[in-house]
Amino acid sequence: MKLNIQRYIPVAALSLMLFNSSCSDSFLEKSPSDYITSNDLEEVAKWNTNILMGQALGTYSTTFAMSTGGVGGHDDFGQKAVDIATDLMSGDMVIMMKGYGWFEMAGDLTCSTRTAAQFSYQFWRYYYRLIKATNEILDAAGGDEAQPTGESGVYFAQAKALRAYSYFNLVNLYARPYLEDKNALSIPVYRTQLTSEAAQKSTVEEVYNLIVKDLTDAIPMLEGYVRPSGQKDQINQAIAKGMLAYVYLTMGKYAEAAELSQEVIDSGEYTLMNRTEVINSGFNSVSIPGWMWAIDLTTSNSPALPTFWGHMDLFTYSYAYAGGEKLIDTNLYNSIPESDVRKKWFTEIGSDGKQAELTNWWKFYDSKRIYGNREWYNDEVYMRVAEMYLINAEANARNNALPAAQNTLKALLDERDTETASKVADMGKEELLDQIYFNWRLELWAEGRGLLTMKRFQKSITRCQEDAMLPGQTYDYKDERLTFKIPENEIINNPNLKD
Repeated sequence: MKLNIQRYIPVAALSLMLFNSSCSDSFLEKSPSDYITSNDLEEVAKWNTNILMGQALGTYSTTFAMSTGGVGGHDDFGQKAVDIATDLMSGDMVIMMKGYGWFEMAGDLTCSTRTAAQFSYQFWRYYYRLIKATNEILDAAGGDEAQPTGESGVYFAQAKALRAYSYFNLVNLYARPYLEDKNALSIPVYRTQLTSEAAQKSTVEEVYNLIVKDLTDAIPMLEGYVRPSGQKDQINQAIAKGMLAYVYLTMGKYAEAAELSQEVIDSGEYTLMNRTEVINSGFNSVSIPGWMWAIDLTTSNSPALPTFWGHMDLFTYSYAYAGGEKLIDTNLYNSIPESDVRKKWFTEIGSDGKQAELTNWWKFYDSKRIYGNREWYNDEVYMRVAEMYLINAEANARNNALPAAQNTLKALLDERDTETASKVADMGKEELLDQIYFNWRLELWAEGRGLLTMKRFQKSITRCQEDAMLPGQTYDYKDERLTFKIPENEIINNPNLKD
């Protein structure tokens, strides 16, 4: 058996370390720049499932490593960079002051052009890099129609789910919404790395068909899979169901979205963050019960300053600490009732007795506060069970199942705003949807749901005067600046992608 030894050794070592470790750390690679080839994996997987495990976990580390988008700046660090940029594009989060340059192209809506390396090229390269890595795993297992069992089946299913997640993000960033024009040409689809043939654009519907198939394949294969104690980096069945619920919601398949999200809620595996956790947890640890999918950053795997925490936490030594704060939109802040505990996230009374800037005081913060963390190892969240409540409430409301929508929204608000919770039962469909929209924007502020929420609810926004980028400007969900263009260098390499 002939192996590429240089590539095999680090992956095998990683696998062995993971297999034998009893620690809570994930031991994910810091900079997974190389993948072993499909031929190598196909041979090795016959006798060592740990090799597939090493490849899968190395793929997860791509989601938080620096420069995974190929740009190399301090706003190129995987999934949380996408989350920050798209929330800035939605206007729910704004940049207080120009200066460092990071994320400013997202703030002024100049990041989506063909020639914009940040972020049009960066996001394209990041997600297709994930797709390439997941395709390698699927190829090694016999192709994406294979049905491996046991541990190999788990890593196969995780690869399918992560590929679906990548295509879902791509098609929503680089194409118009599914419900507006599902027949429009969008992005190329690659299901294997065993050919170098350049793909043509697929329609939005064709991309969604693959997404749905990948997730419906993955969900039963993840039945019974339990992640190692204290770890939340790997995709389990609840996360795959959550992904598919989100997909169905975006497709207008509301009954299916409601059913799947309810299954996650009813499983009891995750509990909503309560009123105390919402303020006192700092959103900084995978141990939070309401976190479904999250990365346990450590001093050994953190990309350091270019992290979510480096840009969002006032109290970690970071850009935010040094003047690069991100603020909540003033109009959104002013719409938060005084009875809502989440208003505390953005409220701080200074020594002069006046309210300080509407920045992130009490949502994402290190518990040690000032200079609390200069090693950037606070954890990063990708999915929370609160999203399942909001998906469920929205899907049921849109499907005219108002009592079910009211019950789910009330369950969330019972831990956020009891005064508003007491009024939910009397809300009609439109008022209920307005309240759900508000809670998407507030509950998931700075967690990367703003742009998709804006498009799904077909809303417009007027930037607040505190915004350093586009103060007072109004735009709606159809604004062409909110849809990324396929990068110019991709079109040069693949003429099939020309308009």
